[in-house]
Amino acid sequence: MAASYGVESLGDTNKYRLSFTVGGLLEPQGVLLARLFADMTDITCDRVVGEDIVRVRKAAIDGNVLGMRSHTSNVRFVSETSKRLSALSVREITYLASAEASYDDRSALMWVAMCRYYRIVGVFAKDVLRGNFLAGKETVNKDDYDRFMRNAAMWHPEIEQLSELTYRKLRQNVFTRWMTLV
Repeated sequence: MAASYGVESLGDTNKYRLSFTVGGLLEPQGVLLARLFADMTDITCDRVVGEDIVRVRKAAIDGNVLGMRSHTSNVRFVSETSKRLSALSVREITYLASAEASYDDRSALMWVAMCRYYRIVGVFAKDVLRGNFLAGKETVNKDDYDRFMRNAAMWHPEIEQLSELTYRKLRQNVFTRWMTLV
């Protein structure tokens, strides 16, 4: 499996991961995989979840835990969801799996997972969302996102190389998902 797990850091590479074109926030899928994680692993200690996530990913694909109609869709959604969960701690995944977690909490945790796994999403949240909040600006619009991406492209040529379709899909997954949490 040629996948990268865990929090994306500056030390990994100077390039952003830009593969979040599938699934949006993935809250329901995250909950199902978090429950499988809680069933399959020792949740009594907080640790890096990498190897456990790989086992959960395999079990989820083999058992079609997400109930997808096609094997290809199942693999794609399980893979994307497990990558994001790999950026959470055992405690966070355990809470995500619990009955105590409200819909808002689950959505917020999946947003945090997306921000950690995809550094560009986290930087957008810090620079644009936080910046607008501190400036008293009550709305974030697509122009804010486009401006952020243009600025980021100056330092990250991989952004300039995105097709228009991929660029729009990334914007939809970041912008639309944020707006559903507000």
